[in-house]
Amino acid sequence: MWDPIKAAKAQEQYCDESERPMFAPHDGICYRCGRSIYLPSNGHKGAVLGFTVEDAGCKLITGCPHCNYSFLE
Repeated sequence: MWDPIKAAKAQEQYCDESERPMFAPHDGICYRCGRSIYLPSNGHKGAVLGFTVEDAGCKLITGCPHCNYSFLE
């Protein structure tokens, strides 16, 4: 499911529960390209880029799926 607000909350909850630092922007907007990491875009060869609510709730997000900017630096 694509929902930026729920996805941002899911990432925050995942980080809290797994005791990991949150690297993703709190509002979900990439610092470099300005796109929401929690909304889909078309990638190379038809790939869908972006993090769903389900993705955000089960893995640590460390970079932008659209421009590949690392949030770790």
